[in-house]
Amino acid sequence: MNPTELLRLILNMIRKGTVSAVNHQAETCRVKTGDLETDWIRWLAFAAGTTRDWNPPTVGENVLLLCPGGDPASGVALCGIYAGNAPAPSHSPDTHTRAYPDGAVIEYDHAKHSLLATLPEGGAVRLTAPASVNVTTPLFTLDGNGKVTGNVDVDDNVGVAGNVTAKGQGKFASAIIGNGASGTFATASKQTVTVRSGIVTSIVQN
Repeated sequence: MNPTELLRLILNMIRKGTVSAVNHQAETCRVKTGDLETDWIRWLAFAAGTTRDWNPPTVGENVLLLCPGGDPASGVALCGIYAGNAPAPSHSPDTHTRAYPDGAVIEYDHAKHSLLATLPEGGAVRLTAPASVNVTTPLFTLDGNGKVTGNVDVDDNVGVAGNVTAKGQGKFASAIIGNGASGTFATASKQTVTVRSGIVTSIVQN
């Protein structure tokens, strides 16, 4: 091998470039570096074994082209180089931040021990767990309306600041205690409820 060819191979081993095309189905991309544009080559993923990661590069993204033996045909695109058209989503030394093209951001601040997920207008979250979902915390706040399509069991007290509307029958394992009022009232399900001194004494279906 002459020195000129050897030098060419050495220079081609590591080159900076930009993604010129992406084939998502074939999991390949093309990289343009100087006057050279590669054929379809693989990009480097974080994991590609039994645990796999999918985060394809985008056209115009800056990459490092790694070419074993100096041959671009066997090259691999190493993504993740910030540029003017794709700056870093954060400059904090305390956060791990991921920004998406629709404006969604997921960020963990290890200094504040805070995890934040922000979705754009119309965004939705869906969690599917065939067995169960367990949340352990001293306090959780739900800001907005809620709907439960199954049964709900509560092992402790429940406080309600507003009105309670029941479309079905009310069944109580023990007395309902109020503020001392007495009387009767009818429910939407055509039941007559009798209260004496703040205690429900009977519920009769009419």
